[in-house]
Amino acid sequence: MHAPLTRRLFLAGSSASAFMLSRAIRASAQESVEEVRWALPSINDTMFVPRAWSTYVGAIMSLVQEGPLAFADDLSLTPATADSWKQVDDTTYLYTLRKDVTFGDGSPLTTDDVVASFAYHMDPKAGSQLAAFFSSVDSVTASGENEVTVKLKSPNVQYQYTPAHMAGFVFSKKQLEEFPEDIGTPDALPLGTGPYRLVEFTPADSVVLEARDDYWGPKPVAKRIVFSAIPDRQTRLLAAQNGDIDGTFDLAISDVDQWKSLGNVDVITAPSLGIFMLTLDQSAPPFDDIHVRKAIAYSVDREGLVKALLKGNGEAATALNPPEMWAGIMSPDEARQFYATLPTYQFDLEKAKAELAQSKHPNGFEVTVPGSSADPYMINILQSVSENLKQIGITMKVQEVDHNQWLAGYFRHENLGMQIMSYYPDFADAANYPYLFYASANAAQDGMNGSNFKNAEVDKALEIANQTSAPEERGEALKTLFKIVNEDAALVPIFWPASAMAINNKYKLTGYNAFWYNIPWAIRGFGLK
Repeated sequence: MHAPLTRRLFLAGSSASAFMLSRAIRASAQESVEEVRWALPSINDTMFVPRAWSTYVGAIMSLVQEGPLAFADDLSLTPATADSWKQVDDTTYLYTLRKDVTFGDGSPLTTDDVVASFAYHMDPKAGSQLAAFFSSVDSVTASGENEVTVKLKSPNVQYQYTPAHMAGFVFSKKQLEEFPEDIGTPDALPLGTGPYRLVEFTPADSVVLEARDDYWGPKPVAKRIVFSAIPDRQTRLLAAQNGDIDGTFDLAISDVDQWKSLGNVDVITAPSLGIFMLTLDQSAPPFDDIHVRKAIAYSVDREGLVKALLKGNGEAATALNPPEMWAGIMSPDEARQFYATLPTYQFDLEKAKAELAQSKHPNGFEVTVPGSSADPYMINILQSVSENLKQIGITMKVQEVDHNQWLAGYFRHENLGMQIMSYYPDFADAANYPYLFYASANAAQDGMNGSNFKNAEVDKALEIANQTSAPEERGEALKTLFKIVNEDAALVPIFWPASAMAINNKYKLTGYNAFWYNIPWAIRGFGLK
């Protein structure tokens, strides 16, 4: 696998202001670039994040919108539209907003905008895909001229990261009220306080951003960024070779050697903290049968997939959390040692057959599994699993669908059956993935728990892990959780991939990290060499 991440500390350190100032000085010294052309595997049909929570939308909108906080290059929390913040007590957070921040239309950022944005996610009628990040929030109020106070229902360690990622993006209250249905469409382009304004949007095709001269932070080097959807991997590669695009994210690791051979491109890699998995809907047959779930778990050739698809640039997943997600609780090597004590399902078709024979479906069954046409791995993974399942008597049809259709289908939670999911974290915390994919609360529509897994003991362990900041206590609760979910085969982990991007070698980008879709990457060390 790629080299393990160093341990990350999420602190509001006193050096944050100095960091922002030095970054601004570096950026101001850069020669400006008229236009940068960027390709993405897909572009959504809306740019309103609550209805299109995905990495590709994030890669665009993180340049347009921002929250009170942000992630620094080392993934620590740093000020953004809030120039300071503090945790007053176990359930109270106070954010003091900058006074010089404006939206792309020139209107000033106010505390009412922050309150309205957070409240939007908390409103069940809104159906926000990011609602889970606010489930612990009791109230959000404007507590002073430039102060916003967030009160939690109970202590929640994970909440501290919410104002720094896509869930924390601040919208214009006026725009939310005027365009409740149309915001995110070409008729109501979302406003933000970020370094760029969204000026053109053709759904599923292209997006154009223009740099703001009145941005409160470092001046953008690129005056204009044009995003284009190029779903086909080889077409993207040829576009880079011909100089038609200047860069792209989310390279298939299996294609890295091809990209490196182009000669005019630099490939940048980083640990992704991502996970590919199969979810198995336990609310209905046949996946309500534990023997069926274990039969499928034994039918996944994880090591073979890592070699074939990732060319070794990743790791076969034995549990939901990548080892680096345990930062602050245990080291990646300690996490691997812990995983070795858990029930795991190494590729073994004989064991798979034995499990199926014990199930209520000993003669097998048929199932259709959709996969995103834009994802570089999904369809190949499903085809591999399908071939293996055929050998134990299960007929699995692989359905390649448009990325937006696949994502919307997963969030509907209707007759999910078996699904493939790829997920990359919004922050590095050991309770993040377990909460999203195992909490009973997230088995509802718009939740991430596609397995519809519900377990009172797991919910209790999550409560402990989310409410205490003591690493040892959090660790013990989460270890209990992982023993339960692995024994139950609540979902089927596949692999933890590395992350890679490509950029024309006349440019540089030093701020690339696991959260490229959550940070304003075009002002993070981007410029001419």
